[in-house]
Amino acid sequence: MAQIQRRTTTSIVADELRKRIQNGAIKEGEQIRQEAIASQLGVSRIPVREALRLLEAEGLITLVSHKGAEVTRLEPSEIEELFEIRTMIEVWLFEHSVAAITDEDLAEAQECLDAMRKADVKDWGPLNWQFHVALYRAANKPTTIKLLKRVHDNADRYVRLHLTLSRDAQDLAHRQHQAMIDAAHMRDAYLAGRLLSDHINQVKGQLLASVEKRRKTA
Repeated sequence: MAQIQRRTTTSIVADELRKRIQNGAIKEGEQIRQEAIASQLGVSRIPVREALRLLEAEGLITLVSHKGAEVTRLEPSEIEELFEIRTMIEVWLFEHSVAAITDEDLAEAQECLDAMRKADVKDWGPLNWQFHVALYRAANKPTTIKLLKRVHDNADRYVRLHLTLSRDAQDLAHRQHQAMIDAAHMRDAYLAGRLLSDHINQVKGQLLASVEKRRKTA
């Protein structure tokens, strides 16, 4: 029973750290001190250490010898690669999903988009992921979606930071998301895939320019 409880605590700690990394509360390159996290969350260091191992496997944390854990800093080439992976996987999923997508799936996607329009950008991550899953679920590719979640989690912190700095980028994202829903309503797989590809590539281009500019002036 104690082992089950420890795994549960580890999962809770990992979820909290993941959330802090993705919303920018813990920034890239920042060191994560086990003692401080354990004290903040009211747990021992054991679940914190195990949570850090989980996040390392996800690519969010780097364990550095003699320094401990720090938030992984992705190079522009690595960020670009994540978006290239997204394009390949997500367009394939969306195109396969459109023919079988249900009214319930589309209603869920619309609810997520409407919620994102009202929410603070730092809270977009879970809503954005739910939006995309609603559009891809009918493809019936659960293993692919699990793989995609890891890619999303690694890219999300950079996307949200970029969107926080650009109201125009937020408005464009909303319009592009709505267009994808509309294409799915029409059951037009080709249009849906093209709109999604354009959306991902648009975000990639804007994000890379933002990251490079910010790091040059840092």
